Amino acid sequence: MRMQAHAFLLAVLLAGCAQQSLPQPEVTMRKPQGMIDVPVDDGGTGLVGPAGGALLGMAIGSGGGTEWAVAAGVAAGYIVGGSEGPTLTGMPARARDEAIAKMMTVPLREPVTWFTAQDKASGKITATREFTDEKGRTCRDFVEWRTVRAMNGHTSGTACL
Repeated sequence: MRMQAHAFLLAVLLAGCAQQSLPQPEVTMRKPQGMIDVPVDDGGTGLVGPAGGALLGMAIGSGGGTEWAVAAGVAAGYIVGGSEGPTLTGMPARARDEAIAKMMTVPLREPVTWFTAQDKASGKITATREFTDEKGRTCRDFVEWRTVRAMNGHTSGTACL
């Protein structure tokens, strides 16, 4: 009996120490949109704008100004073609999922940030609007900025609990 009491006490203590995670919302991402609607089928990658801008920058730039021309071309390509940025996997994806869950609990327009040092990845997610969907769930529209190993991206979506 004494052994069972110790086992029960240990289980209660471990349960109390376990990290409580927030419920994971269902997330729907929006296709990135550029400022100018260019009718180009890129297979859903969102890379035509940035890649095209980089190529244009390489063609225009010369000498020491080539890097600046390429960077300006990539930025212009994001504006024209849109891009959600680098794909997240592993630790960055888990950190982002936790940030989205937290975003559901903070006041609107309060940014939630995430970071993973090993992957040199970070992001900021900000809820912009809250509403109740047709299923009665609480939903939030959000915008997201992310960086993975110096590759940037911007996207938006909706998360519902």
